[in-house]
Amino acid sequence: MKRDIRARDLLQLPTAITATSFAAVIEGSQRLDTREGKLLIALGRLGDIVDGLIARKFDMSSDAGAIADVVADKLGMLAIGTGMWRHNTAPKPLLVAMAAKHTLNAGATLYNGLKDEKKRAIRPPKSGKYSMAADNISLLSFALAEELTPHTTGNRVARGLGWAAAGAGMAFGLVAARHYIHNEFDEQSSSSELA
Repeated sequence: MKRDIRARDLLQLPTAITATSFAAVIEGSQRLDTREGKLLIALGRLGDIVDGLIARKFDMSSDAGAIADVVADKLGMLAIGTGMWRHNTAPKPLLVAMAAKHTLNAGATLYNGLKDEKKRAIRPPKSGKYSMAADNISLLSFALAEELTPHTTGNRVARGLGWAAAGAGMAFGLVAARHYIHNEFDEQSSSSELA
């Protein structure tokens, strides 16, 4: 599929949901020390799922919308990570590892996307989507753990889920990195990787 970036494609419902979700994540990240802030982040990340579902269901997918979604995802994760770092919500080594993974994958995608002679449409492979989902589950689990009484079963379960999801995110992230580094970002090249 050839790349076709048109600004008018940004004026659609999925991109409006992306923008609203991103705003919720930014606001929530600044208020991570409150339950309301954590809830805003959770709602914002849920919106990231909804925008893609609507784009596919109503045939509103576009290259411009996909770029807006990826930029909002990466900047949103940066905001969440920064807020969690400031408030000690998640383990700092984990935040550093996630940031490194996202930087590597975004850099490889940008580099290969700009030099792609075929000008193919850029879509993340399934492993990239799974990695992002696992990172979201991880960070939201650590945020939930902070709301629960320390050393209780609920707190331990939430933290355990945070670590398990982070591990899954790293594993999927390595598979995605291979695709990004090898310039495999069209849907056909990655559709069967986890089938």
